[in-house]
Amino acid sequence: MRLEDQIDKMKEDIVSAVQACIRIKSVKDDAHAAQGAPFGPGIREALEWTLRLGEKLGFDVKNVDGYAGHIEMGSGDLLGILGHLDVVPEGDGWSVPPYSATIKDGKIYGRGALDDKGPSLAALFAMKAIKDAKIPLNKRVRLILGTDEESGWADMDYYLQKEEVPYMGFAPDAEFPLIHAEKGILHLEFKKSFAAALPHLVSIRGGERANVVPDVCEVILTGLDRDSVAQSLKEFAFPEDVNGQLQDQQAGQEMKLIFKGVGAHGSLPQHGKNAVLYALKFLRLLPLSAEEQETLDFILTYPGTGFFGEGFEIALRDEPSGQLSLNLGILELTSGEIRFVLDIRYPVTYGRDDVVLPIEKVAQKGGYSLQVINHQKAHHVPKDSALVQSLLKAYADVTGLEPYAFAIGGGTYAKALPQGVAFGPVFPGEPEVIHCADEYISIDNILLTTKVYAQAILNIASDPEYR
Repeated sequence: MRLEDQIDKMKEDIVSAVQACIRIKSVKDDAHAAQGAPFGPGIREALEWTLRLGEKLGFDVKNVDGYAGHIEMGSGDLLGILGHLDVVPEGDGWSVPPYSATIKDGKIYGRGALDDKGPSLAALFAMKAIKDAKIPLNKRVRLILGTDEESGWADMDYYLQKEEVPYMGFAPDAEFPLIHAEKGILHLEFKKSFAAALPHLVSIRGGERANVVPDVCEVILTGLDRDSVAQSLKEFAFPEDVNGQLQDQQAGQEMKLIFKGVGAHGSLPQHGKNAVLYALKFLRLLPLSAEEQETLDFILTYPGTGFFGEGFEIALRDEPSGQLSLNLGILELTSGEIRFVLDIRYPVTYGRDDVVLPIEKVAQKGGYSLQVINHQKAHHVPKDSALVQSLLKAYADVTGLEPYAFAIGGGTYAKALPQGVAFGPVFPGEPEVIHCADEYISIDNILLTTKVYAQAILNIASDPEYR
């Protein structure tokens, strides 16, 4: 039986596994971290469930203290496939329950369907198809399951200190045909205390993760005329899919406003509509104090100008990886202080200081402290490398589509390997729904992805006669 036919016969098992994994809410939960569950009980459950599945399918498995785990087959040098089981918070705007794994119009909906539970399980069933076909391998194939990819990579730092590091491999966590270059990633935190309590801005809160374009922003005001605020909301020119609403009367003179935008991955801020920035643009039109206006102006002028760092004059670009991107991912303001976090993806031929030093000058000018809370260096594997060419051949042979390699702003576990690339699962021309409401993966595509991964494994880890 051909390998592709064998994968087709596993369709029900693959779909059921993806659904079961999606139904586990594996969002990081530091408040309930414990031994064996460093990122909370939901993530531990997802890891343990997937490792049990791997064992049931006949593979060797290992749980590395709850930080990560792996599922392995074969012998020889090590090929790594690096997926992850943690997910970003679900956010608002879903048409189905976000952890229901609802099937509708041939698609499996749910947080993690595309990022990254579906593709990780596609890699597992690709290994299963090769095992069942009894095709001999000349390398070990190890599916590594991370659990903190969306937050800070503490999982991979721990795992790679404890376990063998694959020399080469791929992360099933981005796009097809293949990503050979990944921009550097910086998360920068700005903080500032106010000398006295702000008179009108009680709080502004928007965003949960730096790497997500905020789709909701909540504002509480005081000391302003409610009717005037309501009239200003009616007159404000919000773009399509963005709105602001005045909620029921709060205690005393306080009033609550909810602004809704469009979420997107933080590496592609131009694909979203940042609810925080639209909230600030509206607030700037109200009769606020000079300090409140100055605070809003700083954000709107610097992180709020453009998507590519124009406000800080760091709109860098290069030939291998394109332009820098900048996302205002988190804003927390109270009457006493302000904190906001930026997600910046910089081109592969630049370094940390090319980005941070200009921003430091702006922060100091505005009276803000600046801290680098996360940094991943840029990563680049040449297009003519054996790894890139082997994977592109698998993609072309299985799909019949044009093979090519390109760069992205997203950061994947490929950066953890000396030779690592990102490989699937989003096919060219498909909508980008990672980190969005109604995230999904189509059943046809998860089967096709499984077939591509199976052929990729054969191209790298089997004798030539089986490729």
